[in-house]
Amino acid sequence: MSVWLVSVPNEGDSSSETTFLSLKAETASSRHDYADCIRVELPSDLLVGTLDSLMALSDDLNRVDLVIESVVRKIERQFHDLNKGDQALTVDGVPVERYLSFFSWDEAKHPHRRPLPEIVSIIQSSVGKIEEELKQLSTRYAEKKQQFIGLQRKKGGNLMVANLNDVLTPDVVSTSDFVNTEYLQTMVVIVPKNLEEQWLNEYAQIGDQIAEYGPKGSRGNVRGSPVVPGSSRKLMEEGDSAVYTVTLLKGQYQPGFVDKEGNFEPGTTVDYIEDFKTRAKEKRFVVREFNFDPTSHASNEEAIAELEVEVDRLWSALIRWCKAHFGETFIAWMHIKVRCMITSRSIYSILEINRSFLLILVQMIRVFVESVLRYGLPVNFVVAMYKPHSGKDKKLRAVLSKKYAHLQPAQFSGLEEGSSGSSQVEYYPYVTNAFHPLSTT
Repeated sequence: MSVWLVSVPNEGDSSSETTFLSLKAETASSRHDYADCIRVELPSDLLVGTLDSLMALSDDLNRVDLVIESVVRKIERQFHDLNKGDQALTVDGVPVERYLSFFSWDEAKHPHRRPLPEIVSIIQSSVGKIEEELKQLSTRYAEKKQQFIGLQRKKGGNLMVANLNDVLTPDVVSTSDFVNTEYLQTMVVIVPKNLEEQWLNEYAQIGDQIAEYGPKGSRGNVRGSPVVPGSSRKLMEEGDSAVYTVTLLKGQYQPGFVDKEGNFEPGTTVDYIEDFKTRAKEKRFVVREFNFDPTSHASNEEAIAELEVEVDRLWSALIRWCKAHFGETFIAWMHIKVRCMITSRSIYSILEINRSFLLILVQMIRVFVESVLRYGLPVNFVVAMYKPHSGKDKKLRAVLSKKYAHLQPAQFSGLEEGSSGSSQVEYYPYVTNAFHPLSTT
């Protein structure tokens, strides 16, 4: 859904009501049905300040407008990611489109007698806090959800990745099945079923060059596997794999020795387990370390249940937060938008400007200041909100441009309607600001 804010002056002795009805008759009537159109009521005595202060503020407004829109989009995206389209975001308890249809200045939140820079600063600060809060909440939810998914994946995964505490439960194994001493450790090995015979025939020779027995450099020094012969036992099988145990020599202290040149080589402690894992993996046997604890399975189930409750709680809290703060942020955004439709005094009567400077000015100060600089004080213009009908955008632009062609300054006489000239901003003979309230519509 595209929405246009259009500001036009009350010309001659015309009242605001007369101007609006004339505008609506030519653009949003049964005879000329190009759009839905409503009048936006604005305070007539906003503190707009001087021309210089207004021009300075316009630079900030352009940036603030984009920042607030980005926060609106973040909240909207987060809500729909969580909600999957089951619910719609609202503003003040009503759908966005309806809120726009009845938009009025919120005097309680944004007293119009405050200076414009002060109100803009308050809005920006408030939205900044909302953005930071969203970041913290969404990050915490994402972290907990990933933890939960990870535990669920391990619980339901194959033996290669599953949490062994959920597989090797007390009804499957006992403490006597495992050895863990200063020198020996029982490991769990996941063996593909089609390789079980190979495992039973070869496990005692895996890594036969890892362990070194006897003093290094001595005549009695020999190499062999760190596996304790006859230590492998099948615990269970699941799917395409079986679970075996095997007991290994953890490592060994190699004493120092004197080499042939008479130099003393100090002793070292050698770890055998990591080397054994590597050698076993080469043969498609996956070695996993496991410390049996009869209470671990129950603890894991409890941890998963608690994490599931926490994820659900954070999900609900984030949904509620998005609903509440989307409306607050959207209202702030709309107040920034309509502020972009108020002015100070006519630039054409203050400055003599050549075409190139005016083009730069249009690029820099957006439609907000343009209303002020075009129509001047006292406030004597009407702001209308359009929702163009499908395929009627160009026709609506053409009607508006024709109706207000006489407002186009001589400096812009060579530009076509909607053209940007040498700048990046499209120019129209009336003040306009188009936006999309929701990115999902």
